[in-house]
Amino acid sequence: MASPSPSMERRSEIVFEVHPTILRVSLNYRVVAVWHRVAGDEDTTGGKADHGVGSVKGEGFAGLESYEYDLQEDETENDHPVEGERSAGMESDENDFQEDDTEHDCHAEADVDNGDAVELEDGLDGAGGMSENYAEEEFYAVDSAESIGWIDFLNLSAEDVLQFNFADVDIAFEFYQQYAKHHGFGARRSRSEKRGELRIRQEFVCHRQGFRSPKFYSMPNRQKRPRAETRCGCPARMLLRMEDESGRWHVAFFSDAHNHHVLELRFSSMLPGHRRMSEADIQQMNDMRKGGIGVSRIHGFMASLAGMYHNVPYTTRDMHNVNAKQRREGGLDAESCLRYLRECKANDPALYYKEVVDGEGVLQHLFWCDGTSQIDYQVFGDVVAFDATYKKNVYLSPLVVFSGVNHHNQTVVFAAALVADEKEETYVWLLQQLQTSMKGKAPVSIITDGDRQMKSAIEQVFPEAHHRLCAWHLLRNATSNIGKPKFTRMFRDCMLDDYEVGTFQRKWFEMVEKFGVADKRWVQDMYERRHSWATAHIRGKFFAGFRTTSRCEGLHAVISRYVKSRYSYTEFLRHFHRCLMFVRAKEVEADFECAKGDPVMTTNLKQLERSAADNYTRAIFYLFVPILDRACEWRVVATSDTREVRCTCMRMECFGVPCEHIIAVLVLNNVHEIPRSLILPRWTKDAKLVAVESMGVIWDSVQLTQHWCLMDWYRKVCKIACHSTEKFQFARDIAVLMLKHFENEDAGNSSFQQEGPPTEGGRPPARNPPRRNTKGNGAHGGKKTQRCHLCREVGHNRTTCPERRTMEPSSSVAEDIDSMDTDMVYDNLSSDLYATAEIPSFECSDSDTHAGFANSDFAGTKTSGPVMSLAD
Repeated sequence: MASPSPSMERRSEIVFEVHPTILRVSLNYRVVAVWHRVAGDEDTTGGKADHGVGSVKGEGFAGLESYEYDLQEDETENDHPVEGERSAGMESDENDFQEDDTEHDCHAEADVDNGDAVELEDGLDGAGGMSENYAEEEFYAVDSAESIGWIDFLNLSAEDVLQFNFADVDIAFEFYQQYAKHHGFGARRSRSEKRGELRIRQEFVCHRQGFRSPKFYSMPNRQKRPRAETRCGCPARMLLRMEDESGRWHVAFFSDAHNHHVLELRFSSMLPGHRRMSEADIQQMNDMRKGGIGVSRIHGFMASLAGMYHNVPYTTRDMHNVNAKQRREGGLDAESCLRYLRECKANDPALYYKEVVDGEGVLQHLFWCDGTSQIDYQVFGDVVAFDATYKKNVYLSPLVVFSGVNHHNQTVVFAAALVADEKEETYVWLLQQLQTSMKGKAPVSIITDGDRQMKSAIEQVFPEAHHRLCAWHLLRNATSNIGKPKFTRMFRDCMLDDYEVGTFQRKWFEMVEKFGVADKRWVQDMYERRHSWATAHIRGKFFAGFRTTSRCEGLHAVISRYVKSRYSYTEFLRHFHRCLMFVRAKEVEADFECAKGDPVMTTNLKQLERSAADNYTRAIFYLFVPILDRACEWRVVATSDTREVRCTCMRMECFGVPCEHIIAVLVLNNVHEIPRSLILPRWTKDAKLVAVESMGVIWDSVQLTQHWCLMDWYRKVCKIACHSTEKFQFARDIAVLMLKHFENEDAGNSSFQQEGPPTEGGRPPARNPPRRNTKGNGAHGGKKTQRCHLCREVGHNRTTCPERRTMEPSSSVAEDIDSMDTDMVYDNLSSDLYATAEIPSFECSDSDTHAGFANSDFAGTKTSGPVMSLAD
């Protein structure tokens, strides 16, 4: 063939005559040849074509005698004769007579045969056409699934089918599948014949071949309506015979005679045998599912790309089946989730995880935390809150999340665990793992609900930590155990108001005597545990603004948007990691807000306000502004010389931000910047700077960067190539060859990670945990007795409680509970508290201090209001 013109350098076409297209083969990047065949029995020279195959009538493979096989197959002396209706030596294939919805193997697409392309170009050079012998020998040889895609099946006759030969049985079955799809029926594999271990014959039949087993017509206690009957003994089939010398498979018999109506093309594509997902579609579905997109939404996205739903060659049910198949191939779920953590540890060397497997190999507990969580704990791990939540996985295993608050006053996750139960030894193990993973650092304060197992575990592992009970749970328990809204209000005052210890004692006994609940076991127990919940007894202990576990509940609500109760452990870990990325993205947004500008000064103490804006994060600064406003209302009447920075209200020790009393003294002594000793590092903008630099880079960002670079470049290629057929074909061929090249390299690479459930330490694979019957009680826990939340009686609930009408409405109490952990840093002072503050090296007269303000740079500041005494 003459050298191509400049316009053919990338793509050209050679068309022979004007007959209907039968086969179109992609040769290489420059040439595409379109082959045609003369219709009828004429060859390319005008003579009669002899196909060498006789015409045989009858039902097909099942009804042919041995001499009929000899006639149509043109057997050689090495072929074995066939006896009887099923032929001696015919063996049942493993897929024989299965339901048509189970016989749908997805065959991988083969690459373009470049060797044939070069041979064809050499044969066409200088000839200007195609030789007759070449057409007769190579025209019907199909060596790859891609070649099948170019065949015009709608114009393919039965005589044409008899001339095809194939490289292997899978390619032949793909050919018959495509023929069946274009002619309104489905295909499946049937009987085969073997010579020793070598298969020499294979039969493909219509999906309606055979009959339904009689046992399905007389099923006792049938619950569902029987499926529509699809088997009607259709005789249509294609028989393949392997040639001994070449090893290729030739069509020995073909019948397209159906005893049923065939479907239209738009319906035949919906048959189970023709619904399949390509590898690219499966990978795209997996990527989208990792992003939390559901299967139905993914199917709708695929339909929008294809134009309409009928252009998508699979349904949502097929997508669910593919997901189920992937889960089965991944092995046991428990071992799969451990393998996922090992893969994550390859990218994050600091990741820590620990599992507990019982004597039977069942996974019981699983604890994990990544490197970023460990950095957060080193900075913000002085206060830890944790609680259990349920229905987050298919096994109903309780999820325990250890959390805290960062420098933006946002919830931050330190670690998480899936446990089998909520026993004391389980929480002891969890706290020990937390201490081990965090390099032995113990928290200063811990917030939990009233669970006694948690309390006992904390006392064993962290005996020096301050344990505070959740105020919300305590108020709820007060409502359910006493059932009197006025009692709940007074109990709230005793718990949250900043009383002195003596005042707390007086108010507590007045409340108990007023409502006559001194003999109540719950009241006695709460008084014994007052050091864990009463503000009067825990004053001065740092809790970073925590009063309740509402942050834990809020975090559980966020996690619920990412995980579902039907998720396996592996799916749960993947989506929990997405939730962590979302939580940490909020921190990045808050960092950006702190860096992009300065807040507007709104108070009269401009210098101190500017100092706070330069040091604190934006969220803490906005909590500090009301303190500056209240400081302007205080008047200092006495001071003393001491080197201890301390206020008797101890709100600085509770939250880490100077109280209004300390600010008033700073104003009195003309201090324009907040001293560094009064700025807690955990609330500053650079709180994590030192920790991040000391830990180094955690995540392997090189792989992620390369991935997004390739995605960006290929999106640009897709945008340009989709508008031109030539550019599209060129880009497609390069992508197919490059993909096949990379797959072959990975297959030959011994270091490439193979699929399968590997074991660790020589132990057998971990078994999946059982489904928990009740929350928190393990697999064998009993059902908890349900009681009324108002009167604590059995047999009714709070809605149908007969005592409900006699009780006062408690909506105001509920509102107080919900607003307990809002933006309040410091409440207003109680009426019985007379605060004193001590600041080093400050001297002033015991009389009026208006003169001090007048002589300072804060002249004009409002100083009227309560009088603060700075006693010795």
